[in-house]
Amino acid sequence: MTARGLRARTLLAIATCALLGHIASAQAKQAAASAPSAIPDVAGIRPGMSAEEAYKLLKARNPNIRIGIGQIPIPAFGEKPIVTEMRAVVEDRSAPETLTVWLTIPPGKQVVLAVGRVLEYDPSQPLLRSKVLDGLREKYGPETENSLAQVYWAFDEQGRRPEAAPLRQANCGAIAPASLNVGAPQGVTYPAPSSLIYPVQQDSACNAYIRVTAEIVGAGGLDQTYARRITVMVWDLHLHRQAQQAYQAYLANGAKAQSESELAKAKQRTVPKF
Repeated sequence: MTARGLRARTLLAIATCALLGHIASAQAKQAAASAPSAIPDVAGIRPGMSAEEAYKLLKARNPNIRIGIGQIPIPAFGEKPIVTEMRAVVEDRSAPETLTVWLTIPPGKQVVLAVGRVLEYDPSQPLLRSKVLDGLREKYGPETENSLAQVYWAFDEQGRRPEAAPLRQANCGAIAPASLNVGAPQGVTYPAPSSLIYPVQQDSACNAYIRVTAEIVGAGGLDQTYARRITVMVWDLHLHRQAQQAYQAYLANGAKAQSESELAKAKQRTVPKF
C-alpha cells in the first residue's frame, strides 16, 4: 500500500471514530433526557418542575378535576398579583383527591417548591395502614423515620438518600420553615400569601434536603390498623431557602439602588446662598 493510501485509510479511521463518538454522545444525552428524574414526586409533580408543566399535569390528571390559582401582590413587584400556588380537587366519587402545588416567587423563574396530596376514604371502607406503608415504601424507599404521627423520608438534590441517623438526631422530620396545608381551591382565583417573603430563618442541616412526609390518619386513639385519610407531601427545603434568600437580596438591592439614586439627585441640587 502506498503512503498516500495509508494516510487516506488513517484519516478515514479517525473520521469514523469521531462520528461514532458523536453518535454515542448524542445517544447518551438523549437517554439522560428521557430517563426519569430521581427527585421524589407526588402525582408526577416534583420540586424544580416549571409552573406550566405542573399545571398541565394537574389538568391531565382527571376529566373531573377543578383547579384554582392562588395569587397575591408581592412587595417590590408592583400591584399585579403573583401566582404562588395551585390547588385542585378531583370531584370523582371513585377516586377523590385534593392536591396543592406551591411555587417559588420572583425574581427567579417560578418553579414547584412543594406539592401535597390528600386522599380520603369512606369510613366504612378504610384501607389497611400496613398496605399503605408498603405502597409508600415501594415509591420512596425505606423511611428515614417512622412515628404514629408521621412517616418521613429525606433525599438530597440529586434524589439520593442521605444517612438516616444524623437526620433523626437533628429531628429533621419535625422541622420545616413554614406551615403548608393541602386544601381545595377557594375559587377560580383566590388570595394566597407566600411564606417566601419572610426573612430567612437560622440555617439547619435539615435545610439541605428534600423532605417527604406522609400522615396516615386512622380511627383515632391507639387503633392504627386502618387508614382513612392519607396526606403525602414533597417539599424541597433547600430550594425554599434559596428562594427566600433571592427575594431578600432583590429587596436589598432595590433599596440600595433607590438610596444611591436619591443621593445622586441630592448632589445635583443647588445649594441655597447663605
